[in-house]
Amino acid sequence: MAFLRFFACLVTLLSPYSSRVVVAQFYQDYIEQPIPNPTGTGTIEAYFYRATANNVPLQVVDLATVGQPVYLTYNCYYMRDICKNVANFWSTSRGKMPHPSSGLPYYVFGYDLNTGKARTSHSSMRREQSCPTRRNPKWKDFHICPESNQRTVMRHDGPWWTTDLEPGTASNQIANHRTNGQVDELSKVRYSCDEFPPATWVEGGNNVDGSDEAQTRCAAIRCGEGVKAEQDWQTVAHSSLRTELKRVVKERQDDHDDFKYFDESNSVILFGFEVNNEADGIAARIWTYSNPDLSHVDHESTISQGFKRSEDVDGEEAADNSTASTYLNCWPAQPPTFEELKARIEAGQGTEFVVHANDSFMPWDDLGGMATQGMPGMGAAELKFRWDLDEDVEENDDDWGESQKKPVTKRQPILNFRSTSDPTITPLLKRASTRDIERARSIVEDAITESSRLNTARLANPLRNMYGLKPGTVIGTSNVPAQGRTGNANSTTPPPLLQITDEIAEAAALVAEADASGAAGNVTRRAVAASSTFAASGTYWMEGLARKGTVPWGNDASYKVFRNVLDYGAVGDGVTDDTKAIKLAMTDGKRCGVKCNGSTTKNAIIYFPPGTYLISSSIPMPFGTQVIGDANNRPTLKASKNFIGLGVLSTDEYTGGETGPDGNDQEYYINTANFYRQIRNVIIDVTLTRDAQKVSCLHYQVAQATSTQNVELVAAPGSSQTGIYAENGSGGQISDVVFRGGAAGIYGGNQQFTAQRLTFDGCTTGVQVIWDWGWMWKSVTMTNVDVGFKLVSDDGSGNIGSVSIIDSSFSNIGTAAIVISPPSSETASGSTGVVLENVALSGVPATVQDTDGKTLLDGSTPVIGQWALGPTYEGSTDARSFTTGERVGNYRRHSTLVDSDGMYFERPKPQYEDRSVGDFVHVKDFGAAALYSSQGKILFVDAGSYILTSTVTIPQGSKIVGETWSQLVASGSYFEDASNPKVLLKVGNAGEVGDIEMQDLIFTNRGPTAGLILVEWNIQAANPGSAGLWDCHARIGGATRTELTPAECPAVTSGVDQGCSAASLMFHLTPSGSGYFENMWLWGSDHMIDDPDLNDANNTLEQNSIYIARGFLIESTHATWLYATASEHAVFYQYNFHRATNIFAGMLQTESPYFQPTPPPPTPFEAVVGDFPGDPDYSCAANDDFSGCDDSWGVIIRESENIFIAGAGIYSWFSSYGQSCIDTQECQKALVLLDSNFANVRFQNLITIGAKYMAVMDGKGISAIDNLNVDEHPKWSQVSILDVTSNGTQFNNLIWINPAIWDMDQPQFTCLPPCNVKIPPWTGATSTVNYPLLTVSDGTWTSTITKAPLTISEWVFKVVTLTQGAVANNDKAKRQGFDAFWPVPATTSSWPAVIYNGPDGAPTTLAPTAAFPTPPPSIGPDAPPPPRGSWPKRAIQPYFGLDDQPLVGECGFWDPFCIQQPWIYGDNGTGYGAPDDSYNEDWEELEMVCPTPTSSSSTRTSTTTKVDTPTAEPSPYEHGDPTQNKLNCYNSGENTEHIRMDNAANSFCNSVGDPEVVWPELFAHSMDLAFPDNGGLGFVTIKVRLEVKRDCEWAYDYAECRRYLNVPVDSCNCDGVDWKQGGVVENNCLKWQIDPELTL
Repeated sequence: MAFLRFFACLVTLLSPYSSRVVVAQFYQDYIEQPIPNPTGTGTIEAYFYRATANNVPLQVVDLATVGQPVYLTYNCYYMRDICKNVANFWSTSRGKMPHPSSGLPYYVFGYDLNTGKARTSHSSMRREQSCPTRRNPKWKDFHICPESNQRTVMRHDGPWWTTDLEPGTASNQIANHRTNGQVDELSKVRYSCDEFPPATWVEGGNNVDGSDEAQTRCAAIRCGEGVKAEQDWQTVAHSSLRTELKRVVKERQDDHDDFKYFDESNSVILFGFEVNNEADGIAARIWTYSNPDLSHVDHESTISQGFKRSEDVDGEEAADNSTASTYLNCWPAQPPTFEELKARIEAGQGTEFVVHANDSFMPWDDLGGMATQGMPGMGAAELKFRWDLDEDVEENDDDWGESQKKPVTKRQPILNFRSTSDPTITPLLKRASTRDIERARSIVEDAITESSRLNTARLANPLRNMYGLKPGTVIGTSNVPAQGRTGNANSTTPPPLLQITDEIAEAAALVAEADASGAAGNVTRRAVAASSTFAASGTYWMEGLARKGTVPWGNDASYKVFRNVLDYGAVGDGVTDDTKAIKLAMTDGKRCGVKCNGSTTKNAIIYFPPGTYLISSSIPMPFGTQVIGDANNRPTLKASKNFIGLGVLSTDEYTGGETGPDGNDQEYYINTANFYRQIRNVIIDVTLTRDAQKVSCLHYQVAQATSTQNVELVAAPGSSQTGIYAENGSGGQISDVVFRGGAAGIYGGNQQFTAQRLTFDGCTTGVQVIWDWGWMWKSVTMTNVDVGFKLVSDDGSGNIGSVSIIDSSFSNIGTAAIVISPPSSETASGSTGVVLENVALSGVPATVQDTDGKTLLDGSTPVIGQWALGPTYEGSTDARSFTTGERVGNYRRHSTLVDSDGMYFERPKPQYEDRSVGDFVHVKDFGAAALYSSQGKILFVDAGSYILTSTVTIPQGSKIVGETWSQLVASGSYFEDASNPKVLLKVGNAGEVGDIEMQDLIFTNRGPTAGLILVEWNIQAANPGSAGLWDCHARIGGATRTELTPAECPAVTSGVDQGCSAASLMFHLTPSGSGYFENMWLWGSDHMIDDPDLNDANNTLEQNSIYIARGFLIESTHATWLYATASEHAVFYQYNFHRATNIFAGMLQTESPYFQPTPPPPTPFEAVVGDFPGDPDYSCAANDDFSGCDDSWGVIIRESENIFIAGAGIYSWFSSYGQSCIDTQECQKALVLLDSNFANVRFQNLITIGAKYMAVMDGKGISAIDNLNVDEHPKWSQVSILDVTSNGTQFNNLIWINPAIWDMDQPQFTCLPPCNVKIPPWTGATSTVNYPLLTVSDGTWTSTITKAPLTISEWVFKVVTLTQGAVANNDKAKRQGFDAFWPVPATTSSWPAVIYNGPDGAPTTLAPTAAFPTPPPSIGPDAPPPPRGSWPKRAIQPYFGLDDQPLVGECGFWDPFCIQQPWIYGDNGTGYGAPDDSYNEDWEELEMVCPTPTSSSSTRTSTTTKVDTPTAEPSPYEHGDPTQNKLNCYNSGENTEHIRMDNAANSFCNSVGDPEVVWPELFAHSMDLAFPDNGGLGFVTIKVRLEVKRDCEWAYDYAECRRYLNVPVDSCNCDGVDWKQGGVVENNCLKWQIDPELTL
């Protein structure tokens, strides 16, 4: 026995030299143990796994026993060397019988969830034994690559040309490709160690005694960007296997209460493994089988190799009807064949994850079964991919990619106006006689006289919205008469605008050319040469992009979606009149213009290349028109000197003569239904027009889903011209618009509107709002104007509703920044609500002035922090007051929502101006594969309706651009089950952080899809605005071919339309997701958009009843911005902010369903209430006005914080299609539900219509009648500021100061009091605290848990509250000092807990009950010094300021507030954290990047000069030689347990260095690690020290450090496991010491 003990000590002594000796491994088989029979009778056998003899066995999760086995398959066609490794293993005796104890079949393996980067994880330790990288010799030192029988190296784009190594490589890089000795393609792959079984599997490693080593082999892995090889595919497969196994287990736990013992950090889950050999483009698969009785595929997703890292794919919930089995082994002795497995998947008996071998290939039926209406007829069999079906056939290798190489087809003009003598063409100047010109001038003069009169009348009497049956008048087959004209400021019916006949238009065109060319009517000069400045092809990609879009449901195969005005005869030279050509481009094909109320099948882009386009009369814009100019060189639309009409471009076309369906004058479009429009990248110039005409650049009537962007509107200074005249409308957004000159930049009104990033320069009045309910103005710059905002009706009544002006500036103002009518606190008096926030002033005589000349707020303050006028509520329904102009409450902007200037973040719609045509990939070229083929490029979704029959996942990095709102259409049985909802568009996966951009899309459906979730947004933006969408909208029903039209779903006033339940949820912003959303309308249809014949001005928009359970569910906890969003007509709610944080939203708009309360909510979704977080509970009681049981909620905010609603219009127009309820506030009981919220939730300008209560706040109502703004139809209520009740918990509106203050000579910050300040932790001092011993027991079983000491390196402080006495309301720009202070260290309330497994294998969480050690009372100058380091040298100096700065986001540094409970030892910096599903088992290998050969070349001479890489000089220093080790055992003094010595060595080796660190001669490092003494007297302090001797160096190596320190631990005191007294081991270069000492 003594000899054996001596031998054990000797082996340990020599272990630094004999590095191949096995010191820590794990069992590779399982144990059978009896467990209680689930039936309750007797016991049955089950599998358990015990990693080592010292571990408690844990029951293995066997999914086969519940009928849901999971299989992993490798495809050996692609994973050739990995499969060779598998074959080598299976040919060994162990491979033929890997489970001799348990008897499990050879193809069954166990995935060990004890994985992660920590060196102590099972996977790391197995990997280090099979493929050592941290100890010498390393695997690559004793395993030579390539193998003698190395297989062809397979990359994502096909076989590589060689298996040889790159000459001189030190990283096993595979040779680059060379031509004439010059590298022309980098391999970007290298050989690394592939082990089988892998280290993440129980069967991996080499057993506890080193007897069963895994097979290893050289296999390719990427070492550069843009490439994938077989080990990369394997990593993705294993990561997805892990995710899928955990998903199925969690599902069984939730649905069937199975696997209660499952521990997601330590359990083992069995799965089957199989190989195949097919050239099908798929490198690996993960298959999950459900009970064979199931008849449909649960879900299907894909994993792309187009990313730089592996992706985890979250599967949808799978249906499962199986019950738990009670037998032990459900795995057959022989596995099913690959064909059998595949057949079962194809039969719908399971789910499939696939790992694609080629980024550019994906079968048509993948990606959710996408098919395209109107696509070129390419079937799946016609697709080609880079993997050849036969290695010897290469001629078709790149066939399928040729579409990317085809040149763009040149534009072919379809008309040629300037070379024809067609008498129908306008008689332009070069064909005109003097008499023609004179006659034309006479016609024009008469027209201008009449037009001037009519324009003046229309400007003086603008039309308002009518609020009769909205927007149509038909319910089923019953006509409902429109209500009388109400709500107009002036009851006089204004005259119609001038009807511009063909004669007038032709005359105006001729006169325009005559004026422009200076002909002046002299016939001898009619052939004057036109200007040489013609429209030119621009550099913007949109002009040259091939056009493949169609309108498949428009019944017109020849219909053109994209129309370049040059193709219709426009010249763009500023001399030739282009009016007629532009009108032809607008109207080509049967579009929705005059006598058409709307269409979803007649959208078109009217494109203007750079140039100056002369326009002589108004151009109406048909419904669904996008006017787009060159974004790099914006075209100018220039109104001629004798222009006729009101607007150069017009969306507001009244035809006059009769009453239209809405009770207004007959017009092209009903103003509240004038949807789907864009104008961007143009300049419109009206400076030459007659002043009497009062011409506007835009006569602009719009509703939802409309936008204007990057536009400049130019008028003559001091003239009567305007930029935009907007009489009426119902929502929309304008952004990035410059207004120059004129009487007004904007003159008009709209129900609710969002305006962003506008500039007004030289206008007499920047904006005159003549009516509105709510309007948010964000980032507005007013310069050189007399009045900035004139908030006064056209007749001077002052009833214009409310405005929020945010992050804006006024400079050089003549009269006042803002003019309003005198305010009144009397209800229904029409007083205007105003909120100013962060408004800068310079040269402003008065900030707010009324029409009587009274100054309400002077202009002396440089910055207005906040100023409010109107009804306000400060945190309580009882705290109503009418604020006459002051700061309200203590709301403060959250740091994550603002930019570097403290303004709420914004990002304009990206237009990719710097990208070329070659940077775009057409979805119609690649079909379903396009989504992944476009990685690194921009996916262009050609116009069309794309039928999707299951979930499509948008990978991070995607940029997607639609064409006239390309439609993604959910259809089929996959989406029909409301109890099993499915996602149409899954934007990223949960937990992903990255970038995704989407624009100009519509998410919609076809048929009854009651289980549809249109969009699930999972991705978290990597940076503000990097994940977002612009001009994307949801539309459910109400359009051609949706099968949810009045024909299938007529408006009913009793019962429920069967087959009309259309969606579960329109948009889900999940807890992990965040983003930027600008101009998004989520619409459940209330009527049919499409006019049946496009030719009847009185066609009504027929109502329909469709049912959508939920609108917009927002659970995001990361910074998110919602600009100009709306959600309408869902049954439960329109917006639901559930446990959400850090959200900016405005302007919001909602409508309740028109059919409610017949039926009331939750009908027809009663059975699925509660299936989504935050669902109302519908505990309905009689006479309960706050239950929400009569109608849907407009907005719900519960358990949320830091939510800023910058404006909200929340409307209820109907009660079972009746409207008599509006003015009595009886359409529904309440519209907004606010409950159990935390700090910092605010509404600005809340507008409601039709409800008794505007809001319910913590069980109390805010009455609409108390806040009534007007006493005429429609009676609406308004609150300027509503601060939501806070329960005072959570972060209590904390200000998190940036740790950068500690780098300042004088630590300082600014805040606006009262401030609750989180001081960043101090990191300049360290200390350690001993983790208490924990003794646990269960019956006769007892165990003691020890953990290494905790090192305190971040000193957390108590919250500091700063207050200051009353300060003048707006005198806040001056910095004022508070007293400097020393922060006080905070007490840690508890210890981190540990998780241990008891004798039954069940995990238990336990934390020490003793108090955490008390920190020092102060860190000031009189405080005792810390154990190591120092305290700050200066106190913190706070200053009084408008902005809180410098800041970090909430939990931007470590703080106990931020710890997710329970706090587990190993998390939050207390050791190794538990791995997550994004764990990449090849993470170490992927840190190796292959070098790029360096060369210099001349393009002109094509010569190349090779640059030799210098060879590193050998180090002059010596290194430690373990063969010279000398051991000195202390054999006396204090002793302690082996595990404490191990913990001390582990802590020391982790702290002594990092990879790549080399410690020089005379380096020394010591640590004292204190542990509680078992006897209760004092502490055991273990001293650990390393010294590097003279003329030596030591390269940090954790494993080597542990081997050296193991010597005096394991080779001294060899009589037992414990009672260790330490010692010293040293050699020629290194001296290591470990010594336990008693400290009293």
